[in-house]
Amino acid sequence: MKYTNTFLKFFFCYLGIGLTACKKFVQIGPPNTRIVTASVFNNTSAATSAVLGIYTAMTQDSYNMSLYGGILSDELTNYSGDAGIISLYSNSMSSMATPGPWNNAYNYIYQANAVMGGLSKYGGGSAAVAQQLMGEAKFIRAYWYFYLTNCYGDVPLATSTDYTINSQLPRTARSDVYQQIIKDLKDAETLLNSNFVDQSDTTIADDRIRPTKWAAAALLARTYLYIGDYTNAVTKATEVINESSMFAIEPNLNKVFLANSSEAIWQLAVPTPGFIASSNTLDGYAFILRTAPSNSGNTNISTISNQLMSDFEPGDQRKISWIGEFNTPDSPVVTFNFPYKYKVYQSNDITEYTMMLRLAEQYLIRAEAGVQTNADPASILRDINAIRHRAGLPDYTGGIDKQSLLDAVLHERRVEFFAEWGHRWFDLIRSNKANDVMSIVTPLKGGAWSPTGELFPIPQSERLKDIHLTQNNGYN
Repeated sequence: MKYTNTFLKFFFCYLGIGLTACKKFVQIGPPNTRIVTASVFNNTSAATSAVLGIYTAMTQDSYNMSLYGGILSDELTNYSGDAGIISLYSNSMSSMATPGPWNNAYNYIYQANAVMGGLSKYGGGSAAVAQQLMGEAKFIRAYWYFYLTNCYGDVPLATSTDYTINSQLPRTARSDVYQQIIKDLKDAETLLNSNFVDQSDTTIADDRIRPTKWAAAALLARTYLYIGDYTNAVTKATEVINESSMFAIEPNLNKVFLANSSEAIWQLAVPTPGFIASSNTLDGYAFILRTAPSNSGNTNISTISNQLMSDFEPGDQRKISWIGEFNTPDSPVVTFNFPYKYKVYQSNDITEYTMMLRLAEQYLIRAEAGVQTNADPASILRDINAIRHRAGLPDYTGGIDKQSLLDAVLHERRVEFFAEWGHRWFDLIRSNKANDVMSIVTPLKGGAWSPTGELFPIPQSERLKDIHLTQNNGYN
């Protein structure tokens, strides 16, 4: 199944709650949807188009989050002279200029809330379809609140499209945001199909581009890990890992990010060839270097950092398969290493989908949570070694005390998930290693590290719209 631009046009123009209409989410005028809402959500195909339109817009966000987390941390080297990118790279973020996920995330949350409200009021045209779409909307909302609270800490918690409420929302404590995430994901688990479905919302499909109950379980496992509920993290990760008829570690590193990879728990497809510069994914188009890195803009501007390059063990095939090289034609030759998980720079033949959730993470979630719950070291090592073996490495032979095992898991996450959704940045923060690492790395990047740099600033433009929004410490 390939999404078409018809879905995007329908959702953004007919329903009227697309990215442009939602830009001022926290303080937004009444949406012009009252007349068409009934006709949209009493119609099965129209309601489905509303949800598919959200995924169409989200195809850009994997690269954005990967770039932000990569240059904030010790993962990527920046070459762009763009002021906002430099503020991220030098760990000197500004509430006035630094890019971040705030606007896009709230756009998607607004749209998900609109879908939930419309389905609750008008039914969606079919009970089975309405159930699937309601589950997807709850999942989308949870997914983006996860990234909002990990980037900004306390954030406004909007669960409706009522502009009179949303325009005055204060920030909600991160703990309460997490509880909403967990509630939405538990609801999504019960509502979503166990199988991947096509545009009918009920027919089983080969494409893995709609969330299933397993996607909800996988995100629950990650959420539980992040909040320290390690017992539930083990339980949910195990549920996903045990669904071996659907998911398996892809043994070929060069096939992990292909469309419908066995490792994919959830992916996104471009709507049609040509939507992103005739590319399969924005990640491939924006990370792959065909010239020296650009000194402007926010694509083709980064390389793998020296710190990350040196952290791969000898013989780690991830370094060979997932890192590309561009060599300048000059003399002497200059080599630039870049993320090469996605192999397609530009092509009208769609062979790769954007990876949103994958099975390898579940093994390392279970391993880390297992350490924290004093599980049998043998079971922890099996999970760590499942990832190491795929990378062509021997069994882990280090210490099996708690700290050694936690360090081993963090190392595997570092070399497994680089340039993916900001994992490294979030791992440094939640493991309390950010200060130790960034106090050394930030000066090398031309900045000065402060612990307040663990959180993005609340955009000043949003604070001007909503007087109830307070700022994070360290920012004006």
